[in-house]
Amino acid sequence: MFPSVNNFRLVGSVLGLSTNENSILCADNFYNICTFSKQTKVIEESLQLSKSAESLHPFSKCISISHSSSKVAVGFSKNSQGIVLNATDKIFPVATLTWQKLEITKIAFSPKDNYFATGGEDGRVLVYVGESYNFLLSLPPFPDYISAIAFNEEESLVFGSCYSGKTMIFDIVRNSLIATFESESVIEDAFFYDDNSKVFCVCKNGKIFSYNIKQSTFINTNTLHNAWLTVCQRVPDSNYALVGGRDNLLHFISLDDGSLLDNIIMDNRGLTALHFKENLIYLGWSDGALQVGKLDTAKEEMLEALNNNNLTEALKIINEKNIFLKTLGEYQHKLESLWKETLAKAIDLLAKNQFDEVNALAKPFMSDIKKKEELDYYWQQKEVMLNFLDALEAKNYIEVYKLVEQNTYLKDSMGYMKVEELWEKSFEVCKKLLLQNAQSNIQKAQEILKPFANVKCKKDSVTMLLRNSDKYFEAEREYKAKNFVEYFKLTEKFPFLRETTIYRSALLVGEQIMRRVGVLEQAGDFEKAIEICKLLSSMAPFKIAAGDKTKSIQLKQEFIQLCNERKLTKAFEMAEESDELRSLPECKRLYDSFRDKCKIAFKYANEGDGEKVLNQLKEYLFAECWKDKIASILKIAYLTEFVQNAPGKEGALENISWKETFQYYIERYGKDEELKKIAAENNLQSELDSIPFDGNPKGYLTCIIADSLLSIDNQPLQEFSDKESKD
Repeated sequence: MFPSVNNFRLVGSVLGLSTNENSILCADNFYNICTFSKQTKVIEESLQLSKSAESLHPFSKCISISHSSSKVAVGFSKNSQGIVLNATDKIFPVATLTWQKLEITKIAFSPKDNYFATGGEDGRVLVYVGESYNFLLSLPPFPDYISAIAFNEEESLVFGSCYSGKTMIFDIVRNSLIATFESESVIEDAFFYDDNSKVFCVCKNGKIFSYNIKQSTFINTNTLHNAWLTVCQRVPDSNYALVGGRDNLLHFISLDDGSLLDNIIMDNRGLTALHFKENLIYLGWSDGALQVGKLDTAKEEMLEALNNNNLTEALKIINEKNIFLKTLGEYQHKLESLWKETLAKAIDLLAKNQFDEVNALAKPFMSDIKKKEELDYYWQQKEVMLNFLDALEAKNYIEVYKLVEQNTYLKDSMGYMKVEELWEKSFEVCKKLLLQNAQSNIQKAQEILKPFANVKCKKDSVTMLLRNSDKYFEAEREYKAKNFVEYFKLTEKFPFLRETTIYRSALLVGEQIMRRVGVLEQAGDFEKAIEICKLLSSMAPFKIAAGDKTKSIQLKQEFIQLCNERKLTKAFEMAEESDELRSLPECKRLYDSFRDKCKIAFKYANEGDGEKVLNQLKEYLFAECWKDKIASILKIAYLTEFVQNAPGKEGALENISWKETFQYYIERYGKDEELKKIAAENNLQSELDSIPFDGNPKGYLTCIIADSLLSIDNQPLQEFSDKESKD
């Protein structure tokens, strides 16, 4: 059941939906913007932006409301311009969006509202600064209308897709394209997950998939038949996505494998807006309905049922009170932890044809499709399981292990677990007997191990113990004395020693030591961590891991030294080549410092002051990873300077050769849409048209860096230089 707590209604389809501290903010396809009081549940403010403009499609995506700053961005039907409004106390416009050439088809705010983006029929995705509404950058052109835009949580990446299926993922921080792919159907919505390594997408034709950005592969593909999907978001604190479409179903999809966890039938049809905030979910529908649900409804009640291992009661609470509880980690963990034991019991009951008992035992797990399929498989193997139980009862262990080798699923049965326990106990008893007196107890040991002596997978261990009992004793002595270096030397020399419980215990000790290295590394105690790695490297099973860890720590030490010495070009080069450096606080400070300086530089760029931009970023000019970003900020400075000095502008510089100036720009950025717009709006179109070449969008990588591109009195450009930045 959906855990509903409130219902509201708008005039038209709910195209925008968000909240601030006191209000619910929403907008419909008739351009009605309104705010509801969270406390009184009544409308506080409302404004219809236009009564004459053609209403938007009920599933239009050209309205978006910010996540926390109470801003509303709206595009209009058959109009290339958009508007941004403030909706804190009063609703009023604060900025006009003019950079889109054709009608806006999609608007999206980033999670922290530092950016927002528009996409349009012109196939362009434009990114703006959320605070100032200034144009920041544009993605490479798309071949069709824009259908979807999404930002990652850190606001470093933006996802864009168009109606032809072409998709791009763009790094805002570096101003660079990092991934492209083609989808078979129109992507309607998407979000990033798994540390930004993957993006989850839903499509018009009901297809669901994830794309692995690092590996450039499609993963976790599924199809919800007869569905036109529209909206998706990750359910907070879970590994599931909530997906809605033009019908009346909400779907819960696993991000691990794309499988369907469950559906819920809603009273309304056509999900158009979805918003999570704190412990609440807000749903907007195409018929104007707006629903609010409480995500933690009956949570304590369900946790109590889980503590009592009462899955039947937990499932009842989920179905009758709150379906979102099904995505909780506590529920999923309990389901998994109890399933193995339940499955083992079910297998034994199946072999005895006790079918009613099997159904009763497995019922709480059968809402999980994967577990249902797993149990169905065992239903089909009843004859093999019956033979297995007969062999167990007859203590015919040769046949038991033969059947297990042929049918590996039998390892999940209780019978196999018991016979393995018997084997390990028998082996340990014989070790102790031979330790006491090998000569007099040899026959007794042979008798105890006789049931396993001819079992193929146990025969070698039995033979080795009876022939080399002294080696087992020696290994056990070193283990008990905690001489793990010597112990692992023995296991390397005599491989049969690895087939013991002591060996598994010794491996656990080594793993604990390795975790200790991780703790020291996390705390920044690199010297102590390297010292322990030297010890681990003398233990054969951990030699490679310890060596790799030592190299990793030494890499971090080198990186930190570069940061301390302000050798930033080399530091960024190392950070870009090694993901493991990203976890260091020094690395975070390095990138944060660059971002902070970029914000200041961007303000100078919007003032048309390229010199101040470069002075602010001079330490980073030779860092390969920031060349695109710095060029993008300079581009804003150049364009602003063009506008400020256009013919007829007050205070404009004289004797500017606009053809030469535009050539400098085109050599660096190409004859792009931004330059065309400025030329057309400032009576400079003829100068631009007189330039016969289109230039290179990446030409700035080879051209000189200049603080201004204005060509005055035919003087050549002066290259910006700063000796310190080259270190």
